[in-house]
Amino acid sequence: MNTYSVGQRDELAQLFDALGHPRRIAIFLALQKTGAKGLKFGDLATYCKIAEPSLAHHLKMMKKGGLIQAKSKGSATVLTLNLAQAEQAQKFLSL
Repeated sequence: MNTYSVGQRDELAQLFDALGHPRRIAIFLALQKTGAKGLKFGDLATYCKIAEPSLAHHLKMMKKGGLIQAKSKGSATVLTLNLAQAEQAQKFLSL
């Protein structure tokens, strides 16, 4: 059995809080599917069938957990998964 420091447990709690909603799981899976290419904010809303204000709320939660990254490309915001954080979640779940 692995033991985790308080800091590691807090980090894992934030990570799983970031995934703790069905819409955030849908966002995670959509971004996982697109890989490094990512999706523009509006395209992600359409793909996941989430209203843009709701998407903004869920993205805020996911950013707080370190799961996603946003990059500006011209006037658009492109969202991608933070692969290191996603791999950490996968590693923790495989224990």
